[in-house]
Amino acid sequence: MARAKRTERATARRRYRAATEPAELETEDEAAGSAPSRAAQPARPSAGAVRMGIVAALRASIHPLRVRDDLAALPSLMTHKALWLPVLVTVASTVAVVATGGKNSITAILFAYFVQTPAIGGVFLAGFLAPRASWLLGAIVGIVAAIGYVAVLTLVPGSLSPTEPGAATIESIAISAFLLSPVMGALFASAAAWYRRFLSLSNPNRGRRNQPQKRVGDGRTRGSSAQKTNTKAPARR
Repeated sequence: MARAKRTERATARRRYRAATEPAELETEDEAAGSAPSRAAQPARPSAGAVRMGIVAALRASIHPLRVRDDLAALPSLMTHKALWLPVLVTVASTVAVVATGGKNSITAILFAYFVQTPAIGGVFLAGFLAPRASWLLGAIVGIVAAIGYVAVLTLVPGSLSPTEPGAATIESIAISAFLLSPVMGALFASAAAWYRRFLSLSNPNRGRRNQPQKRVGDGRTRGSSAQKTNTKAPARR
């Protein structure tokens, strides 16, 4: 009787092991197979560009002057914000100075930066926003600023100086404005475009700092929780 009971107990143990061990082996195989798949994934290369040295960035940011190509691209640049935005600001500043007589402090600042020769505010804005032909856009903005300068001196001659300038003085100022403003506009716009390229090359990841970072780990958390559920589930008979 005792030997028969021991035989029945051993048989029951073998049946229990046969029922539970395959499930445990499958769970371990799944866990072992999923871990190498995650580890075998190749590391993605960083999306950030390589940062250049200061000297290399200074050299690479200097572009040669291509007059024919820039003149050919001018029709496509007429609707770009690098041209119409500084022109709009220059015209608005001229109208504001004429309307207020130049007595307002705000209009005086607008006149000094966007109308009076050299109009460094408008041409710098054109060069910094220009996709190409920055010197050409700066020259155009300089011509518009020269027209606004002559208009201010003609319409409100006594607003910018205590004494009203004569006709000969206004004529000499107009000639100087139309000669110097386009040339200085081209130079300042080219300098602004060079400075923008230098900033982009010396610090290429400057625009990516404010981008939201992707959250990782949700799939691992769900996978690990599912694995824990499978491993902890007891096999019942």
